[in-house]
Amino acid sequence: MLLRVLGGIALALGLLAAPAAAQTADVLAPARAGQLQCFEPNVAAKTCQSLGGYTFQANGVIDNPAQVLISPSPAIVMRISNPVTVRNGAICGPLTAADIARATFTVDGAPASESDTTEIRSSLTQQLSQMFGHESCLTLTPDGDGFRASTTMNGVPQPQQTQRVIWVGANDGYRVAP
Repeated sequence: MLLRVLGGIALALGLLAAPAAAQTADVLAPARAGQLQCFEPNVAAKTCQSLGGYTFQANGVIDNPAQVLISPSPAIVMRISNPVTVRNGAICGPLTAADIARATFTVDGAPASESDTTEIRSSLTQQLSQMFGHESCLTLTPDGDGFRASTTMNGVPQPQQTQRVIWVGANDGYRVAP
């Protein structure tokens, strides 16, 4: 059932390692102030295709927890977290099979069943295997009232993954939805 709805996942996962503005001294300053990154926002509906934040650990590790819409109908949302680093004004990190194995999913707002979770993970692992272990970096360029998020994979630009992003407050009511 769910396999047919997962075709656009590679583009959606290009949103995971959330970018930050290269123009600031601390590219994660908005995140340190509690803000989240909303990719492909619908401001009127307060929805995002992906919503990502950061947690900063005492040992210097930065985690990027995110919710990613991987299918609009049924609405399948993946919750995933992976470590990232900041380098040259970009947020960088690899996607791994272990990240997918730890991810959780909802289908139309309810936790995915065990069989749906197994099917989704299997499909994602197959579709994304060529991305595993390769470093993805994202940077932001100011664009109107938001930013244009640009992606590179192993240093190669991925223009098909360019997205619009805005910073939003954690209590501003934004959510991941089609």
